[in-house]
Amino acid sequence: MTLSLAMGLSVPLALPLAAHAEEFAGAQQYNIPAGPLNTVLTQFSSASGVLIAGDMQLAAGKQSPGLQGSYTPEEALTRLLSGTGMTASRQSDGSFALRGADDNAANVLDPVNVTVTQQSPQDIVDYDYADITRLQPQDTKDLFRNEASVSVGGSIPINEKVYVRGVEETALLVTVDGARQNNKIFHHNATTLIDPSLLKSVSASAGVAAADDGPGALGGALKYETVDVADMLAPGDNLGGFLHGRYASNGDAVTTAGSLFGRSNGFEALGYVKQVEGNHYEDANGDNVPYTEPGLLSGLAKLAYENEDMGRIELSHEQVNDDSERPYRANFSGLTAGRPVPDSRNYDLTRQNTVLGYSRLTGSGLWNPEITVANNETELKTSENPLAAPSTTVVYTGITESTSATAKNTFHTGFVDITAGLDYYDDSAVFQFDGAPDLEESAENTGAFVQFRQNLFQRLDLSYGLRYDQQDFTGTDDSKHDDEGTSSNVFAEFHFNEHFAINAGYADVWGGTALAENFILNGAWVYGDMMPVKAHNHTVGFKANWNGFFVSANQFETGIRDARVPTWGGGPDLYSDFDIDGFDATLGYNAPRGRLAITYADIDSKMDDEYATSYDGNYFTVPLGEQIAISGELNWPNTQWALGLTTEIALENDDLESRGLGEKQDSYTVVDVYVNYTPIDALSLRLSVDNLNNEEYTERASYGQEFPTVETLLEPGRSINMDVRYNF
Repeated sequence: MTLSLAMGLSVPLALPLAAHAEEFAGAQQYNIPAGPLNTVLTQFSSASGVLIAGDMQLAAGKQSPGLQGSYTPEEALTRLLSGTGMTASRQSDGSFALRGADDNAANVLDPVNVTVTQQSPQDIVDYDYADITRLQPQDTKDLFRNEASVSVGGSIPINEKVYVRGVEETALLVTVDGARQNNKIFHHNATTLIDPSLLKSVSASAGVAAADDGPGALGGALKYETVDVADMLAPGDNLGGFLHGRYASNGDAVTTAGSLFGRSNGFEALGYVKQVEGNHYEDANGDNVPYTEPGLLSGLAKLAYENEDMGRIELSHEQVNDDSERPYRANFSGLTAGRPVPDSRNYDLTRQNTVLGYSRLTGSGLWNPEITVANNETELKTSENPLAAPSTTVVYTGITESTSATAKNTFHTGFVDITAGLDYYDDSAVFQFDGAPDLEESAENTGAFVQFRQNLFQRLDLSYGLRYDQQDFTGTDDSKHDDEGTSSNVFAEFHFNEHFAINAGYADVWGGTALAENFILNGAWVYGDMMPVKAHNHTVGFKANWNGFFVSANQFETGIRDARVPTWGGGPDLYSDFDIDGFDATLGYNAPRGRLAITYADIDSKMDDEYATSYDGNYFTVPLGEQIAISGELNWPNTQWALGLTTEIALENDDLESRGLGEKQDSYTVVDVYVNYTPIDALSLRLSVDNLNNEEYTERASYGQEFPTVETLLEPGRSINMDVRYNF
């Protein structure tokens, strides 16, 4: 975790320190890529165990050249701070004081211990709080806009779905604050409705997920973490808050948000609320796209107590709601043929997540326990006026719920770190309709796991593990189906020198029987032999860096076997195989005043050995083809100005057309720009333009582009936006 605040808040950077400074006096091997200074310093401290303290404002907008090779802490920090105008000096307690060129010792803040989450070499996405506040994402699509290998279909939060290297998030293990998310509710809307403004970090491991991530990580893991008080307050401050307002010209959308947070004698409290209101947006032609008005209301509440000897206990509740009139099928505008339906219906979707957690993470020794108990629920109510009886209102309700628990401990032996434990979930999917009995499927799963992580010869990073799961599944007819299976994973990264490394990983995953989505549950289903879903994944790649330049490339494959694809009329025990494979690459350059990166991905998705359509791949994949993302930021010297750019390019994809399976997906290029100004530490202003070139397009991962009878949802045309945030 990087401790920072957006838009110039003064915050100390503080990272864990072991008991004795002399433990860190020797040279150690590092491979830290160039990047934002606060992120690079966090990675260094996480790898070395060295504590750094100072004013985080000093690091704002600065870039570090990174660190490759074997260095003592003093040598390492000298290289990391090269070109930034900053220094770090060792203090009597072994920590290092971060200073600007004009600082003196009187300005140095006392070190404060906080928990750090180390970056895993298996993660293809790893954003910390500084990254997210720099992006200022308004929805999930904004959050992953700089990643060609992560696609988000849909044009508004209610219908956005995430695909990591072509794998839909339902086939990933998705967690929020460590709590398992059971969100497969209706294929026409979002799977995990989330407000990225609530987040302090997000990471995604594609394919090869660790055993301690949790059960059912068929295509990897997607992990969200919400903000803490420690992210929002500087040491020495006990109370704070912010107000945030945003106006978007396209749709006259107005965002209002605010937060209060404080701490005293180890106790912490945080409250956050956000609302977005407005009108339908316009596409690039200037035409209204009906039923797309924003209707998002989100909130977060946290209570915590932390004691150096006892550890940390935290209770959090996060809730997101989207309630508005939407297209009848929320992920596309309509059909030119087929069953007549109303133009719209109301979608009222609420996802809530309650988590109680305890941890005592010292970063050393044999006792580092973590316990999490959580409840996640997503409820969708659709209300419609049928064409046959327009004066009546029909309400359908789907509820997915998961109660989960995890208990684990990490043993730091000096040779290998071992994380072992148990986890449990009780998932259910319920469909309700007045005058009919409730329909329900459920699954209980108990798992045991162990994951090993070690560094050999200061060159080879290894991660490998096993898990065993036993599941009890119950169908809508109350039939019982029990099964069990094992999963394994291994990932290795070898550093030839400070500039070049190769990596490879493999995973076999046992996922049990997946629940069907609520809106297709049928009381007349007769369950035969239910087959557990399994997956195999592999990835191989390399990373290189030199004088600020960095490059990486990966080849990957996910094969999902016996994937459950039930239909209301076809029955509960239909199965298909999915194969998603591809290649992605990144090329970029980090300089003291900015960063430029280009990412490329080429992904093919097949169902039963034939290219999959967006209908075939519901909850598993979608046709993607080739995509490019270009992102960059430039910080003006000695000013509070920053300029940023993001470009999304989708190349024409004719895989389906060439095989007679559908129409081609058109190419498009979309450019977003912003300028950021921080006149004083407490105030930040951002002027941004989305879709600067006013491109008419449908997002590549959105439903239905290959079908001539589907009227897809065009994305918003050009929008000029203004953000104002005041911190107090």
